[in-house]
Order: sequence, then structure tokens, then C-alpha cells
Amino acid sequence: MKDAVAGEVGYVPGGFDMFHIGHLNILRAARARCDRLVVGVATDDSLVAMKGRLPVVPHAERLEIVSSLRFVDDVVPDLGADKRLAWRANRFDVLFKGDDWLGTAKGDRLEAEMWEVGARVIYLPYTPSTSSTMLRAFLAEALATPAG
Repeated sequence: MKDAVAGEVGYVPGGFDMFHIGHLNILRAARARCDRLVVGVATDDSLVAMKGRLPVVPHAERLEIVSSLRFVDDVVPDLGADKRLAWRANRFDVLFKGDDWLGTAKGDRLEAEMWEVGARVIYLPYTPSTSSTMLRAFLAEALATPAG
């Protein structure tokens, strides 16, 4: 995929649950590739629809956490998996996603949807050492292990 060019608006969608270094890495990398960075924070309802579970951190708190980052220009609710809806609500030139989506069915679908609206997808390095899924698993194990 082609890198972003000067003057472009970038969009990073995500749940940003249990904000961690992987989130920070992708947001920093996205900001370095666009002039304006808009972050779409998935609503609680959209996360339930997409992942089958509620986030640990409520939507209002996730919005506040992401909006406190100095390199994020705007934070908006992200309402679902179809990013054409996000594009219609907040026009952007490029959508940034972790490279764990590259070459997958969901990545191919995302690229096709963005092509339809005249935007493109740039994949950024995924941070494999930390993820919300890993944090959830760790917490579940810690809570299941009796103290002693």
C-alpha cells in the first residue's frame, strides 16, 4: 500500500479497551503519516456486535483516554464494522490498521470498502507483545487462581 501524503486526514478505528503500548504504537505511527489524525473509538454496542463481549473500560472513558493524546486531533465514536459509515461521518483519505489484518478476509473487505469511497488502507506494524486479548486472558487467569 502507498504511504500517506502531505495534507491528508488519517483515521484509526479501534476499541482501545485497556489502553496499552500496542494502541500507542499504532496511533503514533499513523500520526507520523498524516497531517490530521482522527481516531474512531468503538462504542460499547459496536464492540458487543463485533466481538461478542462488552469492553472492560466504558466508551466514555476510552474516548477521554484517547482524546488526551497530544498527537490525536479529533476523537469520534465508531459505530460498527463497516468503515464506509465512519468515512461518511468524518471524511478521511487513509484508514490505518494493524498489519495483522493484511492478507486476511477482513482486511480484503476493508480495502474494498475504502476503495468504494475513494480512501485507502495503510497497514502499520502490529505490536505482538501486548494486546487487549492477552490482557483479558491474563486477568481471567489471575482472577481464577486462588490467592495464597
